[in-house]
Amino acid sequence: MAEITIASLEPHLQKQVESARTALERGKPEQTVELCALVLAVHPDCPQVRRLERAAQLRFAAIRRSLVSKLVSAVSSAPFIIGGNLKLKDDPRSALATAERLLRRNPQSVPALNLLGQSATELGWTETAVFAHETASDLEPERPDLLISLGSAYLAAGRAADAVSTARHALQLEPENPDAQTLLQDALVAVTVAEGKWEQGGDSRGKAVI
Repeated sequence: MAEITIASLEPHLQKQVESARTALERGKPEQTVELCALVLAVHPDCPQVRRLERAAQLRFAAIRRSLVSKLVSAVSSAPFIIGGNLKLKDDPRSALATAERLLRRNPQSVPALNLLGQSATELGWTETAVFAHETASDLEPERPDLLISLGSAYLAAGRAADAVSTARHALQLEPENPDAQTLLQDALVAVTVAEGKWEQGGDSRGKAVI
């Protein structure tokens, strides 16, 4: 399932996106969040709108930091994350909607960003998956599991070189991590194939050097 750009949206939705951008420029991030949510309700497969929403969420959270932290401490997101994970395979759109609701409440929620990335992966939305996993890893850069998820998203998006560097970073943090080792091997193979150096047939072992 392919993702779409803002230019591919219906004209009235493109106008909403333009209004959302204008609102952000005028210091009204809450209005931008609302408008982006309306667009994403129709087209959750538009990563450009999701990035705009993210920028507005962070600015709004900075403005009302005390309110956000009170809300986050009062209501645990754990049950919603668990419920979203249970829906990943059978109903990834529903899982994605759960992640969106949680991120509108707390844009810094790493579990919600991870759920967003996993849902996007299930839907084949590679750019959205990369966006979600990049954001999560930026928030907690010392977690190998988040780096592995990001590297896998890069690999699925055809960004093998980025997957290699991300896997190596994960291995610096946790040298014996088998998932990071597998990711690195797969990413190196993808780089070799992309460079046209992969020989047809034979044993693949040894052709990609870690």
